[in-house]
Amino acid sequence: MEKLKKFIVTVTLVHFSQDLFSAPLEIVDVKRNIPLAETEPVYKDFYIKVSNSSDLKKNQVVKASRKIIVKDASMKAVGDFMTTVGLLKIVQVSDTIAVAREFKLLPRDNEAMVDQIGIMVGDEIDTTDSFTDKTQPVKTSAAKIEVPTEKTAAAVTTEDI
Repeated sequence: MEKLKKFIVTVTLVHFSQDLFSAPLEIVDVKRNIPLAETEPVYKDFYIKVSNSSDLKKNQVVKASRKIIVKDASMKAVGDFMTTVGLLKIVQVSDTIAVAREFKLLPRDNEAMVDQIGIMVGDEIDTTDSFTDKTQPVKTSAAKIEVPTEKTAAAVTTEDI
């Protein structure tokens, strides 16, 4: 009976310690599309490693924070702190990965300066103070692209170039 109690306590501690000490949500990859026309939107997807699928929800806006390590003149680390770089909107969630897009970059007026502007791989995701964005995405209308014809091509002379 005593062994059973110890086993139950051990399993319970291991289970709770995994939740307590689980890895933070972190950006592990960034991908960007290549637009083929000026009218096509540019998307930049941030891939976030998720330890629990309930951590993030679609349309949730979360903070992307970066750890800043402060070093003295001899390059010895004297301390560190976290600063918020920007906000990301979650567009898709699976069991192990979430995809987010840039919602807003924060100006550096009231935040510490960062070496690399923008959100990048290694930045941590903070879900405190997160909210759900209920706005609908703005659809871009496809602009009419004029294809040169014999008539318009003949109108171009060497003086126009």
